[in-house]
Amino acid sequence: MLVVLLGTLALLMGVAGFFSYRAGLQEAGEMFDARLVQSTRVLIGLVDEPLSDLSAFPGDAIVLRGWHGQAKGVGEALAFKEGHAYESKLAFQVWGRDHRLLLRSDSAPTTSLAPLEPGYASPIIGGEQWRTFTMRTKEGRWFQSGERSDIRQELAEDIAGGTLLPLLLALPLMALVIWWSVSHVTRSLRRVSDQIGQRDPERMSPLDLGDVPREAHGLVHAVNGLLARLNEALARERRFVADAAHELRTPISALKVHAGNVRQSPDEAGRVQAQDLMEDAVGRLERLVAQLLTLSRAEALSRVPPARLSLDAIVATEVDALRTFFDLNRQYLALELESVEVKGNEVALTALIRNVLENAIRYTPAKGSIFVCVRREGNTATLIVADSGPGIAVEERERVFDRFYRTLGSGVPGSGLGLSIVREVADAHGASVTLGTSARLGGLEVRVGWPAYAAD
Repeated sequence: MLVVLLGTLALLMGVAGFFSYRAGLQEAGEMFDARLVQSTRVLIGLVDEPLSDLSAFPGDAIVLRGWHGQAKGVGEALAFKEGHAYESKLAFQVWGRDHRLLLRSDSAPTTSLAPLEPGYASPIIGGEQWRTFTMRTKEGRWFQSGERSDIRQELAEDIAGGTLLPLLLALPLMALVIWWSVSHVTRSLRRVSDQIGQRDPERMSPLDLGDVPREAHGLVHAVNGLLARLNEALARERRFVADAAHELRTPISALKVHAGNVRQSPDEAGRVQAQDLMEDAVGRLERLVAQLLTLSRAEALSRVPPARLSLDAIVATEVDALRTFFDLNRQYLALELESVEVKGNEVALTALIRNVLENAIRYTPAKGSIFVCVRREGNTATLIVADSGPGIAVEERERVFDRFYRTLGSGVPGSGLGLSIVREVADAHGASVTLGTSARLGGLEVRVGWPAYAAD
């Protein structure tokens, strides 16, 4: 920051110096042009009439001597009792009407400074650039005043130097002030970075704003938001691992018991029965693991950016995939699909729909009925799955969304994760899930509604 700021200041100073030089050169030109006119008029007033007596006599031009000493420096160093160091850069001439040189300064050449034409000119004399002014009097004499242009350039350089020098001298002081200011402001940022660098990975409490400057509050709030989300994610993972370890312990223990019974059974009938029980335990374990993985994926996929999806197409695909189970249980399926588009993650929504349909198939008795409907209700996309099963008591309709909670006495094997997955996906998509009693079939009715902004 120090290098960038000082570099920028130096560049701006250079630009300012360039424009100061240009402006100084212009102002000096205007001032010296006016002085040339004034000098010419003064010269006319002093010598025009006396020259009338001399113009009739031929002879050499009168030469007025000036001071030609050497001097260096500025201001008073160039001024002396005998004259001024710039006298050698100033010249004048007087020409008669017959173009004969009558009077000149010793700094002027014997030839005319510029063509004898009224006005300004910029000739080169002796390899030097001059600026001249020519004026003609009523008597026909020509008066010329001139000065070397380097006087103007020196004045412009003095103006630019006077502008830049204080700024250049102030650069070290600016560097010190900038360094101190930046160091003072960033001390609090260094403290924040130290807090983050020394923090234990398990500690997700928010950072202290303390003396953090207002400009960094947004950064600290963003980091605190990230810490909160990480804390939530870690808590969710810890809860998932704890629940999975607890729930897997029982089926694994049962599987070990059945495996021991197979090995120790004294007769073939007992062995076959133990094998059947072991296959059932393996199936329940497989389903539990599959649902645990589905729940974990649903939590992760819920944070993927949504896309436009055809809800009726997803439902139709899942119904086709589960049609074998409908036929196996000889269940009657009524399907009503209306074209509705929603915003969401396809994998997560597929998991939601599959779990709702699987629950309906498992809890609906043989030769029972299941009603699946996708419709548009105002600006809301609604999925309805109703069945003719036993339903869920009103006091348990909220608890069944808890992980691994199962209604007692249902007689249907399961892991208690299906509706947990449904709630997880619905919450991630801003949808509502309600359980009720189906007026059409008498069993459970699951209704999932997406908010108006998500419906096409």
